Amino acid sequence: MTATQRLPEPVPFIRANTAYSVPQSAHAITLALDANEGAVPSARVRDALRNIAADTLRRYPSKHALESAIAAKFELSAEQVLVTAGGDDAIDRCCRAMLTAGRRMIVPVPTFIMIERSAQLTGAAIDRIDWPGMNFPTEALIDAIDETTGLIALVSPNNPTGRVVTADDLERIAAAAQGTMIMLDAAYAEFTDDDLTERALSLPNVVVIRTFSKAYGLAGLRLGYALGPATMINWLRAAGGPYPTGGISLALGDIALRDGPDETYLSRVREERHALAAILTELGARPIPSEANFVAARFTSADTVRVALAGRGIAVRGFPRDPVLEDLLRITGAGAPS
Repeated sequence: MTATQRLPEPVPFIRANTAYSVPQSAHAITLALDANEGAVPSARVRDALRNIAADTLRRYPSKHALESAIAAKFELSAEQVLVTAGGDDAIDRCCRAMLTAGRRMIVPVPTFIMIERSAQLTGAAIDRIDWPGMNFPTEALIDAIDETTGLIALVSPNNPTGRVVTADDLERIAAAAQGTMIMLDAAYAEFTDDDLTERALSLPNVVVIRTFSKAYGLAGLRLGYALGPATMINWLRAAGGPYPTGGISLALGDIALRDGPDETYLSRVREERHALAAILTELGARPIPSEANFVAARFTSADTVRVALAGRGIAVRGFPRDPVLEDLLRITGAGAPS
């Protein structure tokens, strides 16, 4: 390289950040309770994987069949459904469709970290609304809405706390934010006591994001989907590539959707939440009531506990680099037989 040559410069967010990564344990892990992954996929899904047709590999995939099946499940038109590469891709599309320099995203925190990362790549500003306790900060969020608000991001049940947005919260925000897209990440909807999807789909400015990664146990397929008004779903189609998922993922997702998640597994997870919270309380931790497939709890020395568990072959999710969450551990419910 000569003295006159310059290296390329990335956008400011990339220059100031590194790739997102989850801390890895140096120990051999035999019980992974750190990633909120679901149960082992059904036998029908596993059998189908062994019998994938050659053309599924050879040809560009079509999402039409799976989008139509999802539409039928939620009593929507196929134009109201977009299959994506996991929920992350749907989140990223919402941010690209609705945010740019001069616009703002409102997001209650703490929440799923990839939401802010996707928003920051658009050049938009971020308004963070503290959600420290049980009740959702509806009033504070509504007060933050103005003419520059391009997107409001809600996660319910929330990750990493497991807390929820109520139907009343959602309806009040949607009414106050006319002209603004509300993105409802419902990745853990199957585990909650009150799934907001039907109520959300009755509102004109809400897009719901769901996934096969959690209740269906198919995180390795990277398969999710967005639901909402056809006009907004078409914006999301335009915000990404035409082939976000592979043919194998689409074929297996169609079978999994028809089978539905394992209801026995879902019931066990709900039972485990209460049992685990009671055990954590007895041990001196402060668990947060959860409606997801995990329980989060605050510890006097969370990272010490995380490392000690890893030494016993048990992985739980810690947040040692986050000053707001450094005392928190998130523990996935395995949904295993008792």
